Amino acid sequence: MSAAQRGSTTGPRTQEVRRAEAEQRLVTAAAEMVGEVGPARVTLANVGERAGYSRGLATHHFGSKGALMQRLVEAVTHQFREAMFDQGESGDATTELRTLIAIYFDVVTDLQPVNRARLALWADAVANPDDETRSRMVAADREFREEIEKRINRAASAGEIPGSIDAHGLATVTIAMLRGVALQSLIDDQIDLTAARGEVEALLVHRLRQDQKESRP
Repeated sequence: MSAAQRGSTTGPRTQEVRRAEAEQRLVTAAAEMVGEVGPARVTLANVGERAGYSRGLATHHFGSKGALMQRLVEAVTHQFREAMFDQGESGDATTELRTLIAIYFDVVTDLQPVNRARLALWADAVANPDDETRSRMVAADREFREEIEKRINRAASAGEIPGSIDAHGLATVTIAMLRGVALQSLIDDQIDLTAARGEVEALLVHRLRQDQKESRP
C-alpha cells in the first residue's frame, strides 16, 4: 500500500483520535481544576488553557460548562468503578467487603486528580442541590451502595453472616465512614489514614461477627 493510500485510509481515524485525545486532556484538566479550586471557579476558558489549548476549545467540544461537568462526572465515576469493583469476586463476600475498604483507602492515600475531583463534586452536589451534576452524583452513589449491599446479601445467603443485618443500612454507614475519612484527609494532612483504615475494618468485622455470634442458639 502506498503512502497516499495509507493517508487516505487513516486520515479520518487520525482526526477522530485527535478529537478523543483533546477531549481526554480537557476532562483531565477539568478534574485537576475542580480538585484545586472547586467546581464553581472552573470555566471553559481556563480548562482550555490548563489543557494546553485555546480558551475556546472546551466550548467547541462541550458547548457548555454543564456538559463538561457531566462528562467529568462520567469519567470519575467510571474510573472509581474500575478501581473499586473490577478486581473480580473472591468467593468470600466478607473478604470482598474488607478488600473494598482496602482499595478505597489505597485510592485516598494516593489521591489522583480525578479522585480528588470526585470528592469535590460530591461535596458541591450537597451544597448546591440544584446543580446539573447532582443527579449523576446521586446515581453514582447509589451504584456504590448497591455494590456493597450485593456483597452483604451474598454473604447472608451463603450463611457467612446472619440475614438479620440490614444490607442497605450497613452499606450506607460503610460509605459514610469511608467518605468521611476521605473528606477529612482532603483538608487536613494530619489525618492518619492507616489508623483510620484499621478502625473501619475492625468496626465492620466486629459488626458482622458480633451479630453472627448473638444469632447462634
